[in-house]
This record gives sequence, C-alpha cells and structure tokens, in this order.
Amino acid sequence: MSSLAVREEWRNKIAAWRDSGLSIAAWCRENAEGYHRFLYWRDRLDAPERQQIGHFVELSLAAAPISLECNGIHIHVSSGFDTGLLEEILVVLKRV
Repeated sequence: MSSLAVREEWRNKIAAWRDSGLSIAAWCRENAEGYHRFLYWRDRLDAPERQQIGHFVELSLAAAPISLECNGIHIHVSSGFDTGLLEEILVVLKRV
C-alpha cells in the first residue's frame, strides 16, 4: 500500500472515530486497532492543524500589594501608592 493510501486510510479512521463520539480507547477496541498506533497517526496527521504561528504578547505583571505590621498597626500598600504619603505615615508611626 502506498504512503498516500496509508495516510488516507488513517484520515478515514480518525474521521470515523470523531463521528462515533467514543473515546479513542473504546473506538480502538471496537475496531481492533492499536491504541498507540492510533495516537501516532492522529498526532501525525493533525500536526499542521495544531501548529500556530507564534507571536509575542506583552505581559504586564501587577505589583503585589505590600502589607506592613508593627506593634499591632497594619498598613496595606497597593501598586501605584503615593510614596511621599507612605514616608509621612512611617515618620508619624516612629513617634508612637
């Protein structure tokens, strides 16, 4: 059997499996087909469909909030906080 004929046979088998609604294992049992052989052909024939052209996506990681605790005083600071205000608060807390 030619390589093209084998490919076409496996395309038909994979299409039959998809149409059956069965799991791969169940379909292979019912059709006397090897499970690992089926997976090999499914992966080999579906490979071009699974490939996607890569592209970069910009990710921005949000700064984690900071929690400070000292002598029973809790301060929660989120990203984008006013550093000057935090300094003033810490100065006042040092005096307490």
